[in-house]
Amino acid sequence: MIEYDGHTYWGQAQLMRRPEVSGRTVTVVRPGCEDSGGQGEVEQDTEVEARELADVGPETAVLVGDSLFVREGRDLPEQLDDWFRSPPCTSPGRFELTAQWLGITSPNEPRFDGDVQAPYRLEVRVTDGPTRYVDATITIRATTGTHPALQPGDVESSLWEGGFVIATVRCDGEDFVATGIVAHPPDNP
Repeated sequence: MIEYDGHTYWGQAQLMRRPEVSGRTVTVVRPGCEDSGGQGEVEQDTEVEARELADVGPETAVLVGDSLFVREGRDLPEQLDDWFRSPPCTSPGRFELTAQWLGITSPNEPRFDGDVQAPYRLEVRVTDGPTRYVDATITIRATTGTHPALQPGDVESSLWEGGFVIATVRCDGEDFVATGIVAHPPDNP
């Protein structure tokens, strides 16, 4: 929750695409809280900078970091619903994506911490590749045919440290399927 111009704004669901911003900023207040059950100090209110959205004025919504806040009692225009949906895979042939690695899920029971066994799904934020996917959060599916594939040490050296992956992918319907994935630590994208 934040406050701006005497109004309360609430955080929204995870953005799957980064909205465009106008370049202007406003100052909002992040109210302090006391979350120690009455046993600790009360955190003070904090002023933070919020970015104005290109398509919506700050009287309706603002962006603080990567989080969208919408004024209580207001709704975002329906045409902005795409901000909350990942783009479908629509590119022909194989193409390369560079992305910040956000998470991994697999139906396989890990044998040890950092174990990566296909099939698995990577949640990533695309930083380079076809323009339609850049700045979007997508899921890349890896199969037993993905080569090269992630290695056990990649989870610790890349995912846990905020690293990147470079994936060669193809579309299978609207899904992104990796034909190869290589992980990179955060200082070596």
